Amino acid sequence: MPRMAKSRDRTNVYILLLAILVAAIAGYYLPTKRPETGASMTPKEYIELVEKKKAQRLKYAAEEKAAQDAAPPPGQ
Repeated sequence: MPRMAKSRDRTNVYILLLAILVAAIAGYYLPTKRPETGASMTPKEYIELVEKKKAQRLKYAAEEKAAQDAAPPPGQ
């Protein structure tokens, strides 16, 4: 029986070390990603973000329209 307790203790230590490692990696990388919301932006940055998203929407709509125009209608 004592062998089981020692093995379980060692497993718990490995799990704890893995959790600490994951937390350290997440703590290092997550703060560098800025969310794309207006809450933490200056007015100029927010306006640029809105313009960029609008341009992406227009580009996507144009691509969709071009794809639909190029494809023959169904049944022909």
